[in-house]
Amino acid sequence: MSKPRKTTKNLNEPRFCTIFATAFGPAAIAWKQSGIIALLLPETSPASLKRRIASNLADCREAEPSLPVSKAIKQIQQYFAGQPSNFKGISIDLTECTPFCQTVYEQLCQVAAGTTVSYKDLAQACDKPLAARAIGLAAGKNPVPLLIPCHRIVNTDGRLGGFSAGGGVRLKAQMLHLEGHVVDEKPVWRIRPPLLISDCDLDTILHHLSRVDADLAALIRVAPRFNLEFNPDTSIFQALLEAIVYQQLTGKAAATIYRRVLALFSGKSEVSALDIIRAGENELRSAGLSQNKVLAIKDLANFAVSGGLPDHHQMRMMSNAEIINRLTHIRGIGRWTVEMLLIFKLGRADVMAADDYGLRKGLAAIRRCGELPTPSELMRQAEAWKPYRSIASWYLWRAAENYRVG
Repeated sequence: MSKPRKTTKNLNEPRFCTIFATAFGPAAIAWKQSGIIALLLPETSPASLKRRIASNLADCREAEPSLPVSKAIKQIQQYFAGQPSNFKGISIDLTECTPFCQTVYEQLCQVAAGTTVSYKDLAQACDKPLAARAIGLAAGKNPVPLLIPCHRIVNTDGRLGGFSAGGGVRLKAQMLHLEGHVVDEKPVWRIRPPLLISDCDLDTILHHLSRVDADLAALIRVAPRFNLEFNPDTSIFQALLEAIVYQQLTGKAAATIYRRVLALFSGKSEVSALDIIRAGENELRSAGLSQNKVLAIKDLANFAVSGGLPDHHQMRMMSNAEIINRLTHIRGIGRWTVEMLLIFKLGRADVMAADDYGLRKGLAAIRRCGELPTPSELMRQAEAWKPYRSIASWYLWRAAENYRVG
């Protein structure tokens, strides 16, 4: 998303607005030559939208949208239709907002779809750690909700809080749902923690997967029964450290180097971020680590001690997308590595690592296809397996073990 523009204030500049349709109902947008100045999110009826226009956009003249505004409308319509939208290139004019609000909005524009931020964390990002209440007030004044995603602010415990847009908290919940969050309505609007494999009934899962995909059903009948083992006891830091060591090595070679790394610290079974920071680069290289891996685990350790690495409790409330977005800032940690962490460390039930070669090979096997599907094709077909794509992945890996492409 483009950063909001800060242009010279000109109250005499003509202001225009127009109504447009979305899958959620009619919406309205207002603009000046310098950019979009207001967005009224979808209402349930044209009458209620017109009342909001009369209240909020009374000084705007109805007009045909300019080309930039038309492009913005199209992206908004795609969003409410459930299609990917990032709102890049949309020019927003915030010159009528206070400098504090502008700072809050700039930080909000960094909160990606599929992720959320708490009022407390947003206050920290704005260098105003004691201003969580003021942050909430600024969010309530947001003139362009969605384009500046104030709907992604939630309480630390997952409660949605308020939403000043016309549809209220229900619309906020619907928007978060479009972005992959599951929201419970009762007893209070709250983002539901992601589903864990341990919370599921395996027979129910296998019945669902067999019902929605005949080829997968045939595999489930002949493959071993799902028995994924994951270890929730080791720390997130330790799991990522091990993942970096194992990258691009055979299992046997990686295990040897990993044991040598642990031996550097008096044979500890688990090392801390401070252990890695205090260790010299040559000392780490002596265990068999490449220079790139030494730099990667050093970056991981610094990320952890700076407070950037969530613990188990914090991750429990984070979406898959939020964890991926956070951890891929670490050197040497890519999306695939985090997806494997989500499945094998955190036990998430609905993860699809579409770039994984084994999963693509497994899909080719059950579809009896001589060519590997693309990651996008795998992702498309995996839609039917929601919300149990991790379990489906386990079976695809079993299919890949006995399949040769070509």
